[in-house]
Amino acid sequence: MRHFARPILASLIVLAYAGAAHADSRAVDNLTVFSNTKAGSAEDVLRQNAARFGLPASLNNLVLVKVQESLTGKHYHYQQMLRGLPVDRAVIIVSIGKGGQLQKIFNETRHISDEVDAKAVNQLYNQSQISEEQALDKGWNNMKVQHPLVDVPRTELVWVPSKDGVQLARKVSIEAQMPTGGFVQYLNAHDGSLIDSYSTSIPRKGERSLEARAKAAGPVLDRRSATKSATDAQASRTSLRAAAPTATLASGINGSGYAFDPDPRTTLNTEALTDTSAASAFDAAYSNKTLRDLTVVGSNYTLTGPYVNIKNIEAPNTAPSTTTNGVWTAKRGSNAFDDTNVYFHLDQNQRYIQSLGFTGTKSIINRPLDVDTDGLNGDDNSHYSYSGSTDYLAFGHGCVNDSEDADVILHEYGHGIHRNINSGWSGGDTGAMGEGFGDYWAASYSYSTPNGQTFHPEWAFSWDGHGACWAGRMLNRTDAKYNSGKTYGAHQSVTENGVTFQSDELWSAPLYQAMVALRAAGKPRGNIDQIILEAHFGLGSNIKMPAMATAIVNAAKTLYPSDLTYANTFQAKFEAQGILSSTPSGPTIAETEANDTMATAQVISTAGTTVNGTISANADVDYYKVTLPTGKTLTVTLTPNATSDYDLELYNSAGTKLTSSTKGTGLADTVTSTAAGVLYAKVIRYSGGTGGTSGKYTLSASW
Repeated sequence: MRHFARPILASLIVLAYAGAAHADSRAVDNLTVFSNTKAGSAEDVLRQNAARFGLPASLNNLVLVKVQESLTGKHYHYQQMLRGLPVDRAVIIVSIGKGGQLQKIFNETRHISDEVDAKAVNQLYNQSQISEEQALDKGWNNMKVQHPLVDVPRTELVWVPSKDGVQLARKVSIEAQMPTGGFVQYLNAHDGSLIDSYSTSIPRKGERSLEARAKAAGPVLDRRSATKSATDAQASRTSLRAAAPTATLASGINGSGYAFDPDPRTTLNTEALTDTSAASAFDAAYSNKTLRDLTVVGSNYTLTGPYVNIKNIEAPNTAPSTTTNGVWTAKRGSNAFDDTNVYFHLDQNQRYIQSLGFTGTKSIINRPLDVDTDGLNGDDNSHYSYSGSTDYLAFGHGCVNDSEDADVILHEYGHGIHRNINSGWSGGDTGAMGEGFGDYWAASYSYSTPNGQTFHPEWAFSWDGHGACWAGRMLNRTDAKYNSGKTYGAHQSVTENGVTFQSDELWSAPLYQAMVALRAAGKPRGNIDQIILEAHFGLGSNIKMPAMATAIVNAAKTLYPSDLTYANTFQAKFEAQGILSSTPSGPTIAETEANDTMATAQVISTAGTTVNGTISANADVDYYKVTLPTGKTLTVTLTPNATSDYDLELYNSAGTKLTSSTKGTGLADTVTSTAAGVLYAKVIRYSGGTGGTSGKYTLSASW
């Protein structure tokens, strides 16, 4: 997937207030954070910052689509439109605190020049377009849909940002049971070719890409027959919901059942336990738990409550367990145990989230979430899946049943937390961050249990993983380092400076390490989790790790301004992984001409230097010379003005191009290198303004 994200302008967070307060702002990727800045309305804020973000002064291409409330303020979501159609995932979000302070602006809008608008008119009105049916057929065949649908496929016309403007596309959404799963595809509206795609079924492990699906063997279902079945099923569900009582309020009727809390290995403090251990080996690991607010019809007790709805969704078609007295006595090996274990942990976790203040208009999944404890066609995996009308969790039964491990259950719930706070959670580093957060969210709970701090607290999936089933993941990979020149998807194997790790571990490590340090300092678990959850409000798609880390540090400062231990600890842990900068900012200097060749390149001698430069004419190029010490990594970031597209290249002393970055209008480019010696950064105009007013850019170099 191609991602459009703005790299770091500055990631050094000032964690102490000194001297007189003054208005300030810092941009980190596509997030701008503000301090000591009063805000009027959200529209006033946008008008004041229109030029900064390349928006028209009238704001006539923005539509307010959502106002979201969180613990610290309100977040105003504006969708960018062009010729009556949405620019996909192009939103600008203004966050205003309860006291009227401007907190942050998240921006993924694109500058629309007259030239881009003219091309859009041509695409929309003069070029032929594939039909909805043709788009659905192409999307269906791209996915090789082999399993029943969980929602009716749909398509809409949208604009997809590109380097040269926007491309008219058919956005096709198809959600099927795993392992087919769900995908969003962007098809060129004129020829049906694939532009981009992302998965809407998020598994605990394994690759989820359209390329992987294309390699799947076996017959493809007939789209029209499968769609009719999904349409009929949707109508039936609608009818049942209208006729049956809805468990949205607490019934006050409790039951009981067995659960592992958090898992049998941790409870019994032993690595020796395996999936094939004798049934009696687990006896001491069971806890008899209260199952709160069940649904009772006549004498039939079901595991449907205000926050969890156990149901059959995916193959194998296993009916949810019920009792006539509200008492479940099943143990592992029975689906009824999987039902009670999942119900207990999800219900408890939602109540915990509410205890942190996320209630009412600030709620996160405060509703009955559908859950299939025996899904995925029996595969050894689990997933969170979402579509336009529904979302759900499903757990597989291969090897150790995933529904036996609280780590798996809460990890998957973590995906739901992300999606229910931020419906645009996709692109950028969200793949790795989604998995890493899920691992952290599970670890936060496990760490709070009696043996959680002593039995391998660094293990993610303590029971389901770290054995014959699969290797699991680690939470203590402090040797994993961030590279701003990369994009981190889910479950990727990454090698950086000779160290190999999983992309997910790069994000879980600083969260987990911060939690451990703060708990050791006597800070409550709830405060730590509250900060991390709050930070996710007011963000959209294409988020990179530095922006998300900055949001977390700033949420800590906002929620606990009188105790900077929280912000300082998160800052330090993100710095340790290289996600935020620990390099003091260097000087800001002006570009000096002539620097149009390598021989006349302007020298940057101090790490952290920022250059204020200008593209003076269409053919102007600017060179900058850096001597990189051995063992260091050079990161150069070029940030154009909002209405221009300048590109960045990096050369060695022999004139060989090492790497380049060619993002679109208003988007920053970043290049990195570990090649010691003399290096040259070259700034090139691709399109946009020139001269002292319209040709401005900044270039930062750190190592």
